[in-house]
Amino acid sequence: MNIKRWVQAGDYYLFYYVNQRLQCSFLDRVMPFFTILGSAAFALFFSLATAILGREQARAAGWQAFLALTGSHLMVRLFKNWVGRCRPYLALPGARYLARPWQDYSFPSGHTAASFSMAIIFALNFPALTLPLVALAGLTGVSRMYVGMHYPTDVLGGATMGALFAYIVHSWPW
Repeated sequence: MNIKRWVQAGDYYLFYYVNQRLQCSFLDRVMPFFTILGSAAFALFFSLATAILGREQARAAGWQAFLALTGSHLMVRLFKNWVGRCRPYLALPGARYLARPWQDYSFPSGHTAASFSMAIIFALNFPALTLPLVALAGLTGVSRMYVGMHYPTDVLGGATMGALFAYIVHSWPW
């Protein structure tokens, strides 16, 4: 089996596991909440509110988060159009979706990129919050599979892109 088929088989297996096997009424109610945490509207609101209303260190983190979000979002858009991967609920038989269906492409996950860019920026600025922030970002990524919008590799790509932009922005000589 070549590497592409092996990755695709794993992608489908993990997607179906999260999307189908973990299905329960509790997660049906909770996972859309974690999806919202990765939305562009929430991330932009939170980063700008922190940048404007926070204390000195929080303001700096808020502006860094805003810049990381902007950069990662632009790259997500470029990659979505370049890769052109169809969303799983449109491509896989029996895939269920709980969120409003999107018609754009799947790779990488923008929600996951946003949540990881925010989590990593705030974790770098407030190290004591690293574990809960990264856990929330991870749950956002899992929620994107649970609600049927993304494959695991979409989530991994989004997490990588968000974290990369967070590190770049944070390490920039301000």
